[in-house]
Amino acid sequence: MNLSEATRRALEKYPYLDRYMAMGIINNRGLAREIKGELAKQQESEPNIQSIVTSLRRLPQKKRHAKASDLEKILARSVVNLKYDMAAATIAVGERGAQKAIKQALTEGTYILLQGMESLTIVADVASIKELKNTLETGILEIYSDLAIVVVKSPSEITGTSGVLAHLANILALERINIVEMMSSHSETAFIVAEKDALRTVDVLRREIKRSRPPVI
Repeated sequence: MNLSEATRRALEKYPYLDRYMAMGIINNRGLAREIKGELAKQQESEPNIQSIVTSLRRLPQKKRHAKASDLEKILARSVVNLKYDMAAATIAVGERGAQKAIKQALTEGTYILLQGMESLTIVADVASIKELKNTLETGILEIYSDLAIVVVKSPSEITGTSGVLAHLANILALERINIVEMMSSHSETAFIVAEKDALRTVDVLRREIKRSRPPVI
């Protein structure tokens, strides 16, 4: 396998990079250092940094722009919504009475259920989490308060477009915004963040969405 092909395969692990590379804002030398180890494994020899940089520059521009365009089309048609006064409770899977308590507490409003192998996290309004806590008493492992849910509503094509969720999470990480929880359901992506970070989260996501849209004039 030649170095160009190995470079292309290495970059497939980072789909959100396509847009940045198409925009010309990626430091090729820094990226070369990042993927050098992966390329060495693929080629069974260690390429030098300058050779990797050259391979990065020779990647087909048309393909890179096409991928970036697909991501931008999704973002351009997305909208952001914000809901304050949320909290989260984590319960051990199999906790006695948990299902009944959850059903009783979550009678209305916005809520999200995230189930892992050993625990279940419920994100809901403060009143619902408080009722759940009172019902289960000592059954809750942990409670997070002062949260907000930022929801990005996208067109249905997002389910077949790689890199969108990674891109959104990455731009928040670059702004040092901590994501308490994240989940997606069909065309909706929910970021649960601390209330103090909510407006900044909305601002970062809306700025990226607006940048993807063509100018009005």
